Amino acid sequence: MEPVIVSIRRLAAALAFVLLCSVYSAAQPVPIAQEWRLETIKLKNGYVLKGLVLEETAAGVRFQLVNRSNGRPTVCMTSTLRRGDIDRIEKLPEEEREALKNRLNELDPTGEGERKRMESLELQVTDWDGQAKAGRRYDSDYFSLLSNAPEAVVRRSAVRLEQIYTAYAHFLPARYPGGKPTTIVLYPSLDDYQKMLDGKGWKLQNRAFFHPDSNRVFCGSNLLKVGEDLEKIRLMHQEQRGDLDKRESLLRQLYGKKPLELARHLQPILEYRKNMAKADKHNDAIFDNETKRLFTILYHEAFHAYACNFVYPSSGRDSHPESPPGELPRWLNEGLAQIFETAIVESGELRVGHVDRERILKVKEAIRKGEMMPVKELLTAGRNAFIVQISDERLTSDRSYLASWALTSYLTFDRRLLGTPSLDAFVRAVNREGEPKEAFCKLTGQRITEFEKSFHVWLLKLPTEGSMLEPSSIKEK
Repeated sequence: MEPVIVSIRRLAAALAFVLLCSVYSAAQPVPIAQEWRLETIKLKNGYVLKGLVLEETAAGVRFQLVNRSNGRPTVCMTSTLRRGDIDRIEKLPEEEREALKNRLNELDPTGEGERKRMESLELQVTDWDGQAKAGRRYDSDYFSLLSNAPEAVVRRSAVRLEQIYTAYAHFLPARYPGGKPTTIVLYPSLDDYQKMLDGKGWKLQNRAFFHPDSNRVFCGSNLLKVGEDLEKIRLMHQEQRGDLDKRESLLRQLYGKKPLELARHLQPILEYRKNMAKADKHNDAIFDNETKRLFTILYHEAFHAYACNFVYPSSGRDSHPESPPGELPRWLNEGLAQIFETAIVESGELRVGHVDRERILKVKEAIRKGEMMPVKELLTAGRNAFIVQISDERLTSDRSYLASWALTSYLTFDRRLLGTPSLDAFVRAVNREGEPKEAFCKLTGQRITEFEKSFHVWLLKLPTEGSMLEPSSIKEK
């Protein structure tokens, strides 16, 4: 991190002559988010998606989902929808479509948008571990993030969590009105995280876990030093960008009628901004490298919390037809959590549905060797099959976890059963009748032996790179 800080300081000294001598210290208020006109896709299951249509083919529509709220980062996610799932599409007039495209491009042409979203969200100072005003808090509809990590880490974590919760809600929409937001407690030091575990008498090796009784996700990290460096750079760049904006405004007033003179005076400012953007991108890469495992396990545990609170709460054993279906079968819960744990943030946008190379290679090997866990066995696997007595890193090679990821991926990306009444009926039947095999046959419309053959064929044909959601892979219903 240090070479980046030094290089930025040298740039600041070299270009100091173009900056105003007077610096206004008062922070500029964040403007209230204006209402954006978005395009709409209404699905046959009743769900409505807002965003921008990117591509239409005979088989499907590639759609950029856009979620905006005041005081929160704008979240974008690209997905592909089958024609057979779409009821109607409401597109904007061409002029408004272009305006929307430009706005979305401004968010993240090079990853710059994530920094903007980080700056725009609202954090609250709060108590932490008995210390007054020692932590920061970010509140959203589905979660609250609580941490004493450096501000840059808290902001980036909040942006990433907003993105992954948008993905949860897109693939598996919330439908339980009594759900409560989960508190996600992020420790920037593994020592502090271990002290918390010891104090509660919890013997765990995982760096994150969901505790249903308290509706909390506890997560340990090693981001204190990285976060402190990021925070120094963030504050420095924030001040420098403000100075550059003021200088540019003054130059435009002075040379607005002399375009050649204006361009000459603005060139150093443009170069300075470009170098700051390069430094930010470098720092983002460092942060991503340091936090790759952190966000993997955090996305995994946060999904368990989301499903438990907003989609499939455990109170579903009564016979009323409108009551919640009940909690997800363990294999399905763990399979979905694994799908979301591998989400990728690329240029500030979340991607879900890409092929997980490590897992698919192991699955194909298991099928060829006849070692793949049978579907019948997975359907009846209880909680004990998924109790991890080892560290998080072994999940991808564990037999039960690997089979649950494979089966859930097939049901999600090929059969498109997430968020459907059929899946609700399956979950309800498993919770009330305790007959998972029979319920699964009703869900898929096939006997398990027939289903397993087509399931394995799909797995063996999957590429080791690419997306499960590309238009070319969409099948007509």
